Amino acid sequence: MESPGPQYGFDDAASVKIGLEEEIRSLISEVQEFNRSTIERIELPTALEFHRFVAKNRPVIISLPASATTIHEPSSTRARPSSQEQQWAWPAFTKWTNDYLSKTLGDKEITVACTPNGWADAVVDDTYFAMPCEKKMTFAKFLEGMPTRMHRGNMVGQGLSEDSEGNKIRENADPYQEVRYIQLQNGNLMTEYQELLHDVPADIPFASEALGKAPDAVNFWYGDERSTTSLHKDHYENIYGVIAGRKTFTLIPPTEQYCLHEKNYIAATYVDTQDSSKPAQPTSSASISTLLPRYKLEPMEPLTHTKWIALNPSHEPREELLEKYPRFNICQPFKVELNPGELLYLPAMWYHQVEQEPDHEGKCIAVNWWYDMGFEGDRFATAVFMSNLVQLVGQDESSP
Repeated sequence: MESPGPQYGFDDAASVKIGLEEEIRSLISEVQEFNRSTIERIELPTALEFHRFVAKNRPVIISLPASATTIHEPSSTRARPSSQEQQWAWPAFTKWTNDYLSKTLGDKEITVACTPNGWADAVVDDTYFAMPCEKKMTFAKFLEGMPTRMHRGNMVGQGLSEDSEGNKIRENADPYQEVRYIQLQNGNLMTEYQELLHDVPADIPFASEALGKAPDAVNFWYGDERSTTSLHKDHYENIYGVIAGRKTFTLIPPTEQYCLHEKNYIAATYVDTQDSSKPAQPTSSASISTLLPRYKLEPMEPLTHTKWIALNPSHEPREELLEKYPRFNICQPFKVELNPGELLYLPAMWYHQVEQEPDHEGKCIAVNWWYDMGFEGDRFATAVFMSNLVQLVGQDESSP
């Protein structure tokens, strides 16, 4: 026989709110208690094995065969690869150098997200949801704005420094602090980077079989350590693979939405004040200047609000973070590193922040496969219900 549960005497709205918050905290605690405190790492799964993680709504890191990232490199001693090794040995792992990409895409016009600080789609000054300035430029022009790294000892001359691994860095990035990031989504690999399609698979077979569908979009990402993707969620089942460099994911389950202090911010877009190639856009009467000279934020017209998360779970010291966002103290984020030869399954609606480290060439490249989430069952409805509860108990938080 089940216990009757906690009993509350609700005499006023404040008591109702306290009761709701206690129940939300209890739910978060129980989910944390009954689930692993780490993200599992597994070898290549069958569709059935993978579906078990989908059913549990839990992320997992999948290791490709050890030879996947090197099989296309010349070798006279390597044994003949197995059929499985050949299937997962994507040409991108060895082909996608800056030289190859320049020769393949050099004059191709692409879309680049530009910001003064590397934080696109992020909260600024606790007031604005800042979207990047999207520019059209050739891939060669994009590379001109990226710091160039060379292996130690490969280059001598002036204007060079060293990174933490001893690689030479030529600081050829924009002197006005423009940070460039290829992050256009909705299938950009198939629209702007068709020349690279044969270097990665069109889908992930075990995921397509388990989910019963093909990917809705395949996306190409290229940036460096200056770019960070702020904490957010997507309504897609996500298979994410790093081709070059390293990505660090901070993952938070949907049940911990209460901890994140999500609220509405004024939607604004970065505008490059030095870009004379674009006609003037209608803006509000007052533009918000950033601390950096090249870019300013311009609110959208008509005035629009976007619900987003301002907190940075990587912020240090933690005491400062908790002082501003006290509910985060019960959050238990997962932090995982993803390297070439590994795939991350990121379930739909899981919150994630992404930081990156470049390889010796200064690049971090990734590809991800987005599968439409299923809205059947109760997962989506439960997430909406939780969101509504959190909104009720957080109505005292000020909005801009």
